[in-house]
Amino acid sequence: MLHKQGVYSHFFKNILMNEKLIELLREAIRNEIGNESKIGVVLSAGIDSTLIAILANEFTEVTAYTCGIKNSKDIEYAEKLKGRIEFEIKILELNSRDVEDSLPKIINAIRDRNPVKVSVEVPFYYASKNAHKDSIRVMLCGQGADELFCGYRRYIDILAKDGYRGVENAIKSDFDNLWNKQLNYDLAVCSLNNITLKFPYMNEKFSNYAMSIPVELKIRESDEFDCFDLINDKRFIRKYILRKIAREVGVPPFILNRKKRAAQYGSGVWKIMERIARRKNFKERARKAGRRDYVKMFLESLV
Repeated sequence: MLHKQGVYSHFFKNILMNEKLIELLREAIRNEIGNESKIGVVLSAGIDSTLIAILANEFTEVTAYTCGIKNSKDIEYAEKLKGRIEFEIKILELNSRDVEDSLPKIINAIRDRNPVKVSVEVPFYYASKNAHKDSIRVMLCGQGADELFCGYRRYIDILAKDGYRGVENAIKSDFDNLWNKQLNYDLAVCSLNNITLKFPYMNEKFSNYAMSIPVELKIRESDEFDCFDLINDKRFIRKYILRKIAREVGVPPFILNRKKRAAQYGSGVWKIMERIARRKNFKERARKAGRRDYVKMFLESLV
């Protein structure tokens, strides 16, 4: 009987935790929206941004913007979302010219030529540019969720090597360092288009509560979702508790089960940047210079 009581207590504690998490995220989103009659969402069609868009739509008119090359994963999933949610999704297909045209502006804004950092900002640039055309002033995005809820593949590697304590240390360090570059880069790029970008997951009350949640509920051994990683033949789910609350508010199963990809790969922008650099002969030039980072060499030539 005591055992059953313990199970019930644990069950209801988890329900209350889920409810508190949703409540605080709603509050964070409502605070970021303020008095805006309409807002935009930078939508990769992953769990983080989809959850933000669905909750934001409870408070104001939402238009979501998904940017990527033709047939990219982000666009594929955004197309599937259309008609299954109650907000508008605008699909922005980028070509080589679009990507190339944006690069000098992005580099000038962030003062960094790191190819990964630059490629991540291309969707932010075009999402904010199109939102501005639609007379939107404020956009929300899903930055911060990967650090709070163990979204990156490397957290699985850390778990396998150093256990949950190692994962906890890693996510705290990663979260504390987010403002140093990445979020400031996102802000700078969106400001090029007179858009104020906001980060609901970074809200102090929400993030403090999220950090207090046991890491075992963020990466959890479970068969509940299809997007799993294997450790010693056991299935582990990243962002487990976030997937649970996302399911409760209506995020579709194909989004819940979508596996995390780095932003530059989900949008396909990285592939385009490599193609442009090769077309301009930077792969050969890098080889002759004894370098392998030909994409960075190309970016260094732009500004």
